[in-house]
Amino acid sequence: MTTMSAPAIATGGTDAAHQHEQSEVKALLQRIGDGWIKRAKVRRDAVDLAFDPARPDFLEELLPFHAHPLYQRLAPELKSKILSAGWIIYNEKTVAIESAIVSPSCYDALDGRIPGLTDETSRQIVCETLVDEAYHLLLVANANRLTRTRRGLEDLKIPSFNLVTMMNREKSLQSEDWQKILVHLATSVVSEIFVSDYLHQLSDCAEIQPMNMATVAAHRHDELAHSKIFTLMTKTFYPALSPREQAFFASVLPKPIEWFADLELDIWSSVLEQLRVPGAATIIADCRPLNAAARERLDYTGIVGLSHEVGILSTDAGRNSFAAQGIAI
Repeated sequence: MTTMSAPAIATGGTDAAHQHEQSEVKALLQRIGDGWIKRAKVRRDAVDLAFDPARPDFLEELLPFHAHPLYQRLAPELKSKILSAGWIIYNEKTVAIESAIVSPSCYDALDGRIPGLTDETSRQIVCETLVDEAYHLLLVANANRLTRTRRGLEDLKIPSFNLVTMMNREKSLQSEDWQKILVHLATSVVSEIFVSDYLHQLSDCAEIQPMNMATVAAHRHDELAHSKIFTLMTKTFYPALSPREQAFFASVLPKPIEWFADLELDIWSSVLEQLRVPGAATIIADCRPLNAAARERLDYTGIVGLSHEVGILSTDAGRNSFAAQGIAI
């Protein structure tokens, strides 16, 4: 994989204001990095994996078909299985985000393939993030293993997530390595900004399995910091891109918003079939129109605000790309 072109800062050049802003960003990243040893959950007490079989594993309202009459008429035992499958899917999506999206971007940074992230502060932050992500993978793997065993779902198979599939499809359309790196990086930035809200849906939900709530709460604790880290790193690497690279990154950045919001109905179709849910095909087909409005479930103001701050929305490429995705700026 080739390294992107040498930095050619298009927004601010080497003027004093730009240098001061970058110095402040680096200082904040350094403070976050120095605080990792006290903050990171991997450095603290393990999550209690005690299991309460009487509690549901997942929140029913998070099922894309929770209001469908065919689902509502299912027997309680089958509904309970579906909720357990929902918890497994929820965790597997976090695994996909950590392993297939965020970690490869971290390695791109460590390998010097992302301009602006080659200094020691950035490398420290990236290494700490990789440790966090590895711990999160272990955390959710343990939770899923226990759930599968206790709920008799050892053989349940979870297909690939559209978030990863769409990212890889976009990368396959690009001819240059630096373009593929930036597609992946844009997906990482969007995912890390969104994932803490994604986890918040369960992190303080007393209705569900206590083990599950504790698992998500521990994960979210770190992801709140990661959202800030990836926001700051965007402020560092974007000005260090060449004008051509900046225009390309701007054209890609809003796309992962749609990918992240996807209801993953193909996965649910497979899972409901595996669980032999009566009327599964009808349930999924009736939910397909909901996917068109799935993005409205997300608060993407953080992405828009960041795009304003770094100057993406001051460019035609940025404005046009957000408009093409139907995202108000």
